[in-house]
Amino acid sequence: MNKHPETSVGAQPRSSLSKPRYYSHWLTVAVLLITLLTSYQAWRIAVEDLAHERQLYFDFRVRQLVQSIEQRLQTYEQMLYGARGLFAASGLVERSEYREYVSALNLDQRFPGIQGVGFSLWIPKTEKDRHVAQMRKQGFADYDIHPVGERDFYTSIIYLEPFLGRNLRAFSFDMFSEPTRNRAMSYARDNNSLGISGKVILLQETEQDVQAGFLMYLPVYKKDVPHDTLEQRRADLLGWVYAPFRTKDLMAGIGGELESDLGLEIFDGETLNEESRMYGSAPPANIQPLLTSKQQIVLACHPWTLLIHAEPNFQARVDQDKPFIIAGNSVSLSLLLSLLTWQLVNSRSRAMALAENMTAELRESESRFRAMADSAPVMIWLSDTTQRYYWFNKVWLDFTGRSIEQEQGNGWSETVHPDELAFCLNHYTQHFEKHLPFSMEYRMKRYDGEYRWLLDTGIPRYDDHGEFVGYIGSCIDITERRQISMALETSNADLSRFAEISAHHLMEPTRRFGSFTQRLRNSLKAYPEALGDEDINSSLDYLEHDAQRLIGLVRDIQLYVTADQARDKMTHVDAKAAAEAAIQALADKIATAGASVSVGELPHAFIDLPRMTELFRLLLDNAVKHGRPAHPEHPLHIEIGGVSDLDVNRYYVRDNGDGIDAEYRQRVFEIFERLHYRDNEAGTGIGLSIARRIVSSCRGKIWIESTAQNGTAVVFELPNIAGNKHDG
Repeated sequence: MNKHPETSVGAQPRSSLSKPRYYSHWLTVAVLLITLLTSYQAWRIAVEDLAHERQLYFDFRVRQLVQSIEQRLQTYEQMLYGARGLFAASGLVERSEYREYVSALNLDQRFPGIQGVGFSLWIPKTEKDRHVAQMRKQGFADYDIHPVGERDFYTSIIYLEPFLGRNLRAFSFDMFSEPTRNRAMSYARDNNSLGISGKVILLQETEQDVQAGFLMYLPVYKKDVPHDTLEQRRADLLGWVYAPFRTKDLMAGIGGELESDLGLEIFDGETLNEESRMYGSAPPANIQPLLTSKQQIVLACHPWTLLIHAEPNFQARVDQDKPFIIAGNSVSLSLLLSLLTWQLVNSRSRAMALAENMTAELRESESRFRAMADSAPVMIWLSDTTQRYYWFNKVWLDFTGRSIEQEQGNGWSETVHPDELAFCLNHYTQHFEKHLPFSMEYRMKRYDGEYRWLLDTGIPRYDDHGEFVGYIGSCIDITERRQISMALETSNADLSRFAEISAHHLMEPTRRFGSFTQRLRNSLKAYPEALGDEDINSSLDYLEHDAQRLIGLVRDIQLYVTADQARDKMTHVDAKAAAEAAIQALADKIATAGASVSVGELPHAFIDLPRMTELFRLLLDNAVKHGRPAHPEHPLHIEIGGVSDLDVNRYYVRDNGDGIDAEYRQRVFEIFERLHYRDNEAGTGIGLSIARRIVSSCRGKIWIESTAQNGTAVVFELPNIAGNKHDG
């Protein structure tokens, strides 16, 4: 009798089933726990990132708001400087002149919050009665300075535009008698700068919508008298131009379209209480702002403290759902990974199916690429790591009329024009060896036998592991574009030639203009009475001056037209010799100006010598004309220097003048551009334009560096080798 149990056919031992089953379960649970823990960490990081992002955005908005306030106040400051300039030009401005000037400013549209632009006159005690009498003669019968009382000095608001409505309440008011305004006016007078008052209630306020206000003051001194010292400024004071502001009106719209995102409180000074509050209100006691920032703005040594907090609308500007999205996606991904783990462990067939699907997708992706490449309106090619081309799209094959087998390898080069073939292959090889993108132009024979210009652009390709796998390139037909470019170059050359010939033909009549004016003056010597006539002599002077100016203008136009053309062989020229030649050419003008010129060691420049000399002559002439020292007793000194820096050489012509404002440093290089605002020196306004044209034609750049302390330097750079491009 058999005592061993029998096993039926096909039955599997229990141990062989249970081990994989439990192994797959434990592995799946482990993957789920790890991925859920990772999801939790990702959620925590997202929460922290959200807080950081919210803080960064809030800080940005705070800086933006503070800058907007500062820029608006600076705009009003510049407006007051303009009003002071009116007095500097005309002395004591008439009421009608002042009204027309302020009316042109369009205060309501361009300067929100401002109540007007006024002028307060400084009146010594001895001049008070005479001043009151004069104002009454002007039609203000009841005019008198208020508040009344005996003081050593008085001020009176005699102009305030627009002169109507609320502003009439401030007319004839002595602001100097009020301590808060007095401090700002005294500061402005003693420092010759802007003065800002503390918090005040303006005289223009009525019983409705009373707002905190403040005033800006800018001193006005008597014309043509010095005011360099404190004693001179106090002795020669004429008055103040000023502007009153209602703070709430001033801040209207300061935050733009997103104004409701931030709450703004402004306090006068550094003390934060209701007495110093100028704008805004504190958040409700039951609502704690999410973010708060304390900022300070200093206006003419007068501080404002700003409290800025985030309003409920601010939350909507930051993506609040990011942590929840990450948490949801992470949990979903955890479940998917766990399910995938279970499937991978329990079914090798699923893995094989997945691999087959991926292979199919890869093939489909390649098929889509080929379909897209064949339908693209450009010629596309691919090369391998051995520099050999192995694939071309349908557009390429249609263009050449050849098969892909004929084009593969280096077969494509058979249709390249012989004149460009060597360049094309060398350019491609040099970039291929360094794995660098490239672009080149060459001619290729089309299927009909015509050579067409192509722009070929290639970029290196890399696989997922960063390994180089070859190049992909595209070609477009640029034949028509090159033809248009060549036609444009021919047209520009014709225009330059026309301008050069026109200037040449204008020169002779211009010279005759001056010559005949001189002959007319000589002829008048026979008529002593006519020769002694002041109007006739003045007219002749004007004619001679205009003749000389026309000659200079025509000469400069000739120089401008030919500035981009080399006048001699392009080589490394002695820049110092060119500078000394320019100094010699302008010796008389330099001596007349009482100027001195020093020349340091200069690196050689890759340019033709005549244009290098012309460059230094133009910049030296500009410095002699316009480089006036800030202190008239100091003589004009001009320094010429230069340094070599990598692939460029840098040169400069610096004077010890009082500098050029930043807004004009680019404009002066424009043709016919002159600084009329400060410079009455005769000139055509072409000199620096010629200099820029010369420098640009040599692939260099030119600019101005200027400060009130170090004067003005015109700096230009030139490449130090032939064909070198400057990236400036």
